Amino acid sequence: MEVSTIQISSSNIREVITTLINDYIRIEKNETGLAYQQLSYFKRGQINIITKLMGEEWDFEATGQCYYDFLKYLVERYELSVWKINDLFEPKSKK
Repeated sequence: MEVSTIQISSSNIREVITTLINDYIRIEKNETGLAYQQLSYFKRGQINIITKLMGEEWDFEATGQCYYDFLKYLVERYELSVWKINDLFEPKSKK
């Protein structure tokens, strides 16, 4: 059985990836321990799916680019409304 073709508008993709990156930043800055590990891994998986649909893929082995730099690249290239992207490069606050 063949899978149906799905069309997603570029505005919907932009909205989804923006939301996912904002969620990821919140997790990186606010979560710790097991909750951090689970939420971060899950959110990176969601981002990975959307970026593959966009024709983008993070590959540390091939590029040497850290994940934060990849996200910053996406924000800049696609002019996403992610205002706190630079927060990823600041130390995590201690609670």
